[in-house]
Amino acid sequence: MMDLSQAILLRNSLRNNHVIMAYNGTVSDDLMVTLADMLKERLVANDDIKRSKLIFAVFMEGVQNLIWHGKEHAENMGMILITEHEKEITVMCGNRIEKDKTQGLKDRLAQIEGADKDTIRQLYRDGMAHASEHEGPGSGLGLLEIARRSTQPIGYTFVDVDEHSVDFILAATI
Repeated sequence: MMDLSQAILLRNSLRNNHVIMAYNGTVSDDLMVTLADMLKERLVANDDIKRSKLIFAVFMEGVQNLIWHGKEHAENMGMILITEHEKEITVMCGNRIEKDKTQGLKDRLAQIEGADKDTIRQLYRDGMAHASEHEGPGSGLGLLEIARRSTQPIGYTFVDVDEHSVDFILAATI
């Protein structure tokens, strides 16, 4: 059991980091719908409908990536953090992935990282043109969608867990 003083420290850390939503655990379609409803309610208070739609789209893409690309046997364990600070919302999603499956993801992120909005738009169009050749998730369109909608370059990190696993966290700000 977590010590109560640790719970207070965690709560204070969440507040100090302007966290408006935090989740750590099994990520499922049902959870995605529940969290999406909660986020929608919070965004309704915002007058900027276009921006709210961007935030919601990034959230949905990020959570879908957690569901589809979680490490096998980890029961789709994931982390979702949403912060709001100085009128900017940052959506962070993280999960554990198999280390030997990270190179393609790293290559795709490096391609996106150095790209301007026009290049990202073109990469997305190219990906859409070839999407029918790809079965299921993994074509990289979700990452491009997040990068297209983000108002700042996306951030990401890979943290080694053990010889077989890596924690991957992606952040997008709107």
